[in-house]
Amino acid sequence: MPRHRPAVLAAASALALAGPLLLSVSPAAAAPAPAAVPLSGQRPATVEEAQRQFEARTPQRYRDQDLAWSPCSSAQIGLLNSLVVGLECARVAVPRDWDAPEEGEPLQVTISRLPQAGPRPERTIVTNPGGPGGAGLTLATLPSMAPALAGTEVIGLDVRGTGASSSLTCGDDLLAAASAAPDYRDRSPEALALAAESVRAGAEACADDPLADVVNTRQTVFDVDLVRDALDRDTIDWVGYSGGTWLGTQFATHLPGRVGRFVLDSTVDATAGYQEVFSYQPMAFQRRFEQDFAPWVAAGNAAYGLGATGEEVTATYERLRASLAARPIGVPGLTVDGTLLDSLVLQAMYGKAQFPQAAWLLSAVQVVDALRGGGVPVPAGLSARVGDLARALSPVEPSAAGKQQATFAATTCGDSAWTRDQAYWDALGDEQGARYPLLGYAQSQQVCAYWDRPDLTLPVVDGADLPPLLIVQSRHDPATAYEGAVRTHEALGSSVMITVEDEGDHGLYGAGNACVDDAVSTFLTTGAAPAQDLTCRGTGLPPVAGGGAESLLAKVLRTARGAASV
Repeated sequence: MPRHRPAVLAAASALALAGPLLLSVSPAAAAPAPAAVPLSGQRPATVEEAQRQFEARTPQRYRDQDLAWSPCSSAQIGLLNSLVVGLECARVAVPRDWDAPEEGEPLQVTISRLPQAGPRPERTIVTNPGGPGGAGLTLATLPSMAPALAGTEVIGLDVRGTGASSSLTCGDDLLAAASAAPDYRDRSPEALALAAESVRAGAEACADDPLADVVNTRQTVFDVDLVRDALDRDTIDWVGYSGGTWLGTQFATHLPGRVGRFVLDSTVDATAGYQEVFSYQPMAFQRRFEQDFAPWVAAGNAAYGLGATGEEVTATYERLRASLAARPIGVPGLTVDGTLLDSLVLQAMYGKAQFPQAAWLLSAVQVVDALRGGGVPVPAGLSARVGDLARALSPVEPSAAGKQQATFAATTCGDSAWTRDQAYWDALGDEQGARYPLLGYAQSQQVCAYWDRPDLTLPVVDGADLPPLLIVQSRHDPATAYEGAVRTHEALGSSVMITVEDEGDHGLYGAGNACVDDAVSTFLTTGAAPAQDLTCRGTGLPPVAGGGAESLLAKVLRTARGAASV
């Protein structure tokens, strides 16, 4: 998994808003892809036309601003990243609403870089970790993960709504509403009604947020173009992960004359609306779990004790999940119930480096479950171990979670139309849950079904007037299904696709796959894309834990029972 940890593209559901992005083969009447709409004037295919449109769109006071770089503070990049050495930040003032750029107080968009000695590089790579809404300032350190980029100007970016940029304020309300929702696998009428009311409350909490109607991809596209101008570049290069591929394809569609070398890593289906995109996820996550994770856990059964086959591991998981739904494990500051277990295991599916943590978490939960079932006291150290493993799989600093979830909801709910009939969502949850239980039932809890979205229709991504672009995709990506990346590749006629077989990680460039890193770095540094679509092999799953005479379960049960009999 990349050390930069691309922000996850999360399902717009109570599950996602509580913690951690969902292919139904035939989703029930999913909303159609957005219809084509005219942009302001013709799409600018040249730098000259793009500049004319930029000057017409952007008031002079925004075009005249200079960047003031200074060391990034821990408040800007987070306490966990505060030891990043040398990272500099600057703020770019942007119009509150690009449809009325002279009105309202400016917003602030924060960008980052690592300063370099010597002449300024000729090109600039702007990065985005996805989400949508993931904090992206530390992605300016991308050359540390892709050494071929050393000496390249790489810019990190917190988009409007999140991180150190002007932020939405309703995120904590969204999280609170989500925490009030019942287990999405509870299909009783009472639970479904309470779940609908919870997501409705989350949407209503954001309805009065002063920025909710202007945090969307169209506004961000023009913010990025203003950042480009502030950096004094005619074009930009782009490395976008996950939701950053959606933003990258929309930037390229709006402003093809500004497009340099664009890399789309772990690609959201740019041919569909977000409702359809999220309908893919239950299948993709279930596939990753059943075809990659469960067989890997089974290979380490001597240590994990969760089953000798993938099917047995899956059955054990469902049994433990049901047990936690009925009787959660309480640890200081955390309640590990069925919903949280799903959330943590789903988070582990993004990167195989987290498989061992997830396996040990399930192993520890199984031990607790067995002890409680046998009336044996649970050692305090074992409960603490469950809490430590659960927290290790949590993806976001608590201080950043609210902003990121609010920006995620405003963007995914606002960019495209959603069905507003709760009966539709309950039926889809039943349908997908029966086939893909890890995440399918969560379809019933969609905050976007109640979102007061702006009058916005994004243009169809058609690839017109674009130079070569590079798409990178693993075959078993759980969050952005491979099938959606193929559709995006087909829509972008100038694109070249790198498929990584025997791989399911989400976020590939800079993660140590030499085949991927060499091809992408060559493209970014020279402009030379592979002559045709390329297949790379995955880097392999991590080693399973060593066995021994007995599993963790057997050891703890023997020790605990012996102590209880003294």
